Amino acid sequence: MSTPRRRDAQANLARVLAAAAEVFAERGCSATLADVAKAAGVGVATVYRTFETKDDLIYAVYEPKVAQTRQQAREASEDPDPWRGIVSHLEQSVPTLAADRGFRELLSGSYGETLGWSRPRTPHRLAKLVEDSHNQTGQHLERLVDRAREAGLVRDDLVAGDLLLLSMAVHTAVEFGGPTHPLLYRRMIGFLLDGIRPSREGPTPLAEPGLTSPQIAALERERSERMAGAPQA
Repeated sequence: MSTPRRRDAQANLARVLAAAAEVFAERGCSATLADVAKAAGVGVATVYRTFETKDDLIYAVYEPKVAQTRQQAREASEDPDPWRGIVSHLEQSVPTLAADRGFRELLSGSYGETLGWSRPRTPHRLAKLVEDSHNQTGQHLERLVDRAREAGLVRDDLVAGDLLLLSMAVHTAVEFGGPTHPLLYRRMIGFLLDGIRPSREGPTPLAEPGLTSPQIAALERERSERMAGAPQA
């Protein structure tokens, strides 16, 4: 039977992980351990007792999500209908990243400190997690795109790397849309799908209405305000 101290430690760990997931999702990986401790309602020392560095905490938060992303790519590559596999991959992976700024930063490499690029010591295990995810996910997507190309469902010159780059463009739409237009990225998925087809009878129905120039200008102002108010690393 666990002791009261052990139960308290487990409860604190659960609070810290839950708070970290929310803080990183909203503010990105540049949020500090102090930010996480405040959100969890514990002292910073409590966080450091379990997680020596912020990298350790980021790893604990995102390792399950990285594994889920790899699994989704594998399932898409094994879909009997490769076109359906491509569509499902985009519809599953983009929303996961859309809801989590920290996850987007981690997988895109935009949070360089995490991967050891600015540190003199041996890179953290988080670097290997991200590298392995890129390699394994890339292999699944190569298989998927090869099958779709062989079936004549996509352009002959499409490669898996193109799918990854196009997905990154969709992620940019996620950040640009922000909380005002959180589903704006779905229009980009529709255009993306039309662009990789060799031919089509008609345009793919778009899930969201387009924005006017004044709406885009307003979004640019909102984005600038969000960036100005973002916590510094």
